[in-house]
Amino acid sequence: MPSAVPDVYELDPAEIRSIEPLFAELRRAADARGDDALVQTAHVHGGLLPKRLLAVLSDFRRFGNPHGVLTLRNLPVTAGLPPTPSTAESVADSCTPSVAALLLVMSRLGDPIAYAEEKRGALVQDVCPVPGEEDQQQNTGSVYFKLHSENAFLEHRPDFIGLLCLREDHERSAASITSSIRQALPLLTDEQITVLREPRFRTRLAPSFCRDGREQVYLPPVPVLAGPERSPTLCVDFDDTAPCDEVARTAFDALHEALQKVRREFVLRPGDLAIVDNSTAVHGRSAFTPRYDGKDRWLQRLFVVHSIRPALGQLEPGSVYRCSTAPR
Repeated sequence: MPSAVPDVYELDPAEIRSIEPLFAELRRAADARGDDALVQTAHVHGGLLPKRLLAVLSDFRRFGNPHGVLTLRNLPVTAGLPPTPSTAESVADSCTPSVAALLLVMSRLGDPIAYAEEKRGALVQDVCPVPGEEDQQQNTGSVYFKLHSENAFLEHRPDFIGLLCLREDHERSAASITSSIRQALPLLTDEQITVLREPRFRTRLAPSFCRDGREQVYLPPVPVLAGPERSPTLCVDFDDTAPCDEVARTAFDALHEALQKVRREFVLRPGDLAIVDNSTAVHGRSAFTPRYDGKDRWLQRLFVVHSIRPALGQLEPGSVYRCSTAPR
């Protein structure tokens, strides 16, 4: 395993110039044949990214890093931005430079995936505050967003989440928060870890999957820790996961406290892409105050899985990335 997979990678001017023609190639593919062709083209042309960047992405895909997040800086994606969207279902509807950047980079980590029940199954989704949803524990809110694994209730949840900043909040105070189980694990006792590895925790559907009136039900109990003893995986949502008994509650609270002790906060700047390892890190966001003036905080988001093959049975007909989570 590499001794130092970095937390931050800054593109230099030569690297920026080399990737801009790739954006144009993706745009041509999207215009000619739509999103599925865009995904395929991104897989192929992603291999033409700068070699130093490809090496870092490869190491992060295979080994992760201690903090569970890799931030790329200086992506050329913010020229000529329109006003920040302000609707809950807002998504990217064309291959802008930001969409191209997300697809090129994230395709080096796996296969894009989206879910029909969330944001209309869009490939790239807007993350921005929405009037009237300030208190919501979802991507449209602006209160403190509790630590969570992305879509913790899903069998085929994302392995990596790409969050690309197009615009900061007005006060430049909305901090992204991440916390890694690799760093929190030494703060837990053996007894607590044993309980966390047992099926004593129920997670309910996220509210963003229930906008059509679907009930926000809890699923059967599962562990929140899994995987190798010294390098476990983590799947938990501190708003939507509930312990099944008091012993589980005690271990659950200890896990939350440990993750809070090792949490990191960083404010994404325009052109920053934070890639969260969803199997080892939980993420959240500090509170901020939107103004709804077209200049609010605006991120775009793309999910990938290591491989789409385990989810082939849930792919919608004719799509290479959109899954339906409803029972068939």
